[in-house]
Amino acid sequence: MLIFNFHHVEAQFRHPSRQIISITPKGLSRFIRTIRLLGFNIISLREALSTSNPTANSDRCVVLTFDDGYVNNLEEALPVLEQERCPATVFVLPGRFSGTNVWDQGDLPEAERDQLMSIEQMQTLADSPYMTLGSHGMLHRHFPELNDEELRFELHESHRILSELFPNAYLPVMAYPWGEYDQRVVDMMAETPYAYGMTVETRPWKASDHRFTVPRFSAFDRDGNPAILLGKLLRHKLLFA
Repeated sequence: MLIFNFHHVEAQFRHPSRQIISITPKGLSRFIRTIRLLGFNIISLREALSTSNPTANSDRCVVLTFDDGYVNNLEEALPVLEQERCPATVFVLPGRFSGTNVWDQGDLPEAERDQLMSIEQMQTLADSPYMTLGSHGMLHRHFPELNDEELRFELHESHRILSELFPNAYLPVMAYPWGEYDQRVVDMMAETPYAYGMTVETRPWKASDHRFTVPRFSAFDRDGNPAILLGKLLRHKLLFA
């Protein structure tokens, strides 16, 4: 199984550097169509996790995810996903609803930072039959650097809030901020209600992977180009896996 990870979907990039963190709506649509033309089946994370062995007979399956819960996920990504009838999961930060991307853009004026969805916007997103939600922790902190109390707060409190606010859309899956984890994080995850934990690593999800170290491929603007996406899949020997 291949899991792809996006962040922003925006029609115009404010700076060329956004190409390594964003994709345009047109690019996202082309990405979805190319993946399907290549013979992959895009399934929801809920469907992927509905079996006790998600990696069994899943070589041609793809899951799409988005991290952080930006407003542009609602305004730009959701219309594309609904038009393409394509499921996806957004990993969100309940401690920063209606906030901004302070972890990367704290040196910018608040009005210039990327905006995160409010609870109301998140509910609109969650109401779509194509969307599910997962946890990205509370505040987007480096998990391996936290003390035990802080880490427990990030894990347990985010699960509690999301399961209470969005009981129909929420899945007990954690996507580690920046994909960062260590053995202590994995051990503490075992004490939580989470079924899976997701990293960011350029390889498919195999049966040998621990359930709290599930890999995801980072996806960028260039991956909306069919030729580049094809080359990426060939380079990682994924097309004929």
